[in-house]
Amino acid sequence: MTTEEKKIDLIGKIVKLESDELIDMVNELLRGNTQEVSSRKPGWGKGMIHHISDDFNDFIPPEFPS
Repeated sequence: MTTEEKKIDLIGKIVKLESDELIDMVNELLRGNTQEVSSRKPGWGKGMIHHISDDFNDFIPPEFPS
């Protein structure tokens, strides 16, 4: 799909939108007022790990001091 075809497809999808909330979200994206995505923020990983195996620390790679 060429860039022009992608634009036409996207315009068609936007025209069919009926939700004001979705239209506002698309408008925000197109205005470029969204926050920059940074690679890390404190607390982003919180709650991602639910269980750590009991033998997690049993293996120490040779590069690490004991």
